[in-house]
Amino acid sequence: MAANLGRAKIQTTLISDAAIFAIMSRINKVIIGTHSVLANGGLQAVCGTYSLALSAKHFSVPVIVLAPTYKLTPVHLCNYEQGDFNILGNTEAVLPFKSLAARFTKAYNPLFDYVPPELVTLFITNNGSNAPSYIYRLIGELYHPDDNQL
Repeated sequence: MAANLGRAKIQTTLISDAAIFAIMSRINKVIIGTHSVLANGGLQAVCGTYSLALSAKHFSVPVIVLAPTYKLTPVHLCNYEQGDFNILGNTEAVLPFKSLAARFTKAYNPLFDYVPPELVTLFITNNGSNAPSYIYRLIGELYHPDDNQL
């Protein structure tokens, strides 16, 4: 994506995940997408989003989430155990099966992070913008109260 933006003459800086905290003081807003928005306003987002949101909170940088209304879900996070919440992906990209280390190592490749609603500043949906505390109202308009089972 950075290469495509560069070809379009859009100034782009690509940084690694490890440098998020170091560069965050120079950022004025963080705009992210999400896999789903939970009933409490929390996010199920791509792995690494939680550390991004924590860094933004530390430097008082607003976190704006772009999420169409079909990503709002009446599901609640029952506990903060990531194992109950997460899906594990194929570990071949992290640790190749044919490597010597694979025989002696357990590798996990989580796909999602839980981002609590207090780390999100604003949600922008196709129906407008809302605070995280208002998400329960939007879900109430979209779902019947008995729609809490998958």
